[in-house]
Amino acid sequence: MKALTQQELQHFVSYFAPILDGAQLQEVQANDRGLALGFHLRGSMFWLILDLVPNAPMMLCFENQCPFKKAPKGKPVSLFLNSHGRNLFFAGMTVLEKFGRVVVLNLKNSSADCELEIRLIPKQSNLIVKAQGKQIAWDRPLDLSQAPHVENPPHPRDLVAIHEEWLSEQGSGSKKTVLDPAEQWERQKQKDLEKKRRALAEIQKQIESDREQLWYEAGQYLKTHGSLYVPENLQSCVDAKQSLSWNIENCFAKAKQLVGKKEGARERLDELVLEIQKLEDSRYSEKQKKPALVDLMKKADARGRKLHLDSGALAYCGKSAADNLALLRQAKAWDYWLHLRDYPGAHAIIHRQRDQEITPAEIQEVSAWVARESLSQKSLMVGQKVAVVIVECRFVRPIKGDKLGRVTYHSERTLNFSLS
Repeated sequence: MKALTQQELQHFVSYFAPILDGAQLQEVQANDRGLALGFHLRGSMFWLILDLVPNAPMMLCFENQCPFKKAPKGKPVSLFLNSHGRNLFFAGMTVLEKFGRVVVLNLKNSSADCELEIRLIPKQSNLIVKAQGKQIAWDRPLDLSQAPHVENPPHPRDLVAIHEEWLSEQGSGSKKTVLDPAEQWERQKQKDLEKKRRALAEIQKQIESDREQLWYEAGQYLKTHGSLYVPENLQSCVDAKQSLSWNIENCFAKAKQLVGKKEGARERLDELVLEIQKLEDSRYSEKQKKPALVDLMKKADARGRKLHLDSGALAYCGKSAADNLALLRQAKAWDYWLHLRDYPGAHAIIHRQRDQEITPAEIQEVSAWVARESLSQKSLMVGQKVAVVIVECRFVRPIKGDKLGRVTYHSERTLNFSLS
């Protein structure tokens, strides 16, 4: 079996990273070929297989069944991972494009973190695990060199075909992978239905509640008797530290607010019933089209500029710090965030479909656009070297209370290029 190509590895990571996001590492199994990492997420177990055979290293993912035989004795790397990585949560997986087929997988919780560097380069396959200032490797690590440019790369194989080919070599081709599109669609449908039904139940409770009557009754009692001493059933509506007039006004305001919320809840109830009915009646179709990208500028009610990319993705750049933060908050976890390294200035968001690939040429196009928006025309020169940070939006966090729109981020990569 042929090893994963760079393009196939990119596709694997972009597909499975969102699926595994937030999963907890609960099992680590090892044999002479590599490791199987068992991630638990919402009642399912996803097995990330690291097959480190020298000539054709592979990375695969299966659901609920592990097609990797466990050896009687553990390996040093598996023992180290069990000690330092087990029970941590999946926090991201990225490809180090500079070095070719190298993936960095991060595990974290509030007090610990662990990094797995997975090298899937033929004849240089390896796994290096780092945690608490310590490091252990599957094989003796060699220095990484920049990946050579490949002219006319082969057409990438479908991920389902790769998994089935690998399974057939293991003699377990009957086991299903997580990649069955119909199964994935049906699972997502059930999740959406469950979420909408819970929301419907909460709205029905809100509509059936008579809390507004309690607040109205409390306001009337205070107004009539002119005292903060009220019956026991009304005491939760009265703040003894405030004045009588404040309490009267607050009780009537609360009653009015709850009535308004009920009216909105009834409208939402009707919408939810229709949405649930439509979802229940829906059926999987291989020809289903992905929903069109939502206009982030409109959704965030922000001002700024927009750039259409050849792949169909959209790049956004806010006009102010507030606009940039509004766009970031509306972006999807898998969207890209870009900013000039070591320069204050514009942020950009590349808004894309979940599994959509953005080419290096498009990233450079957006990077040059960010540079032009951030640097003054006097400082822009042809041939000028610029460094741009690019990171998925899931790893970007606004600094709370900061009025300049600054953020913190991790798992980034840097693109260096010259302005043309």
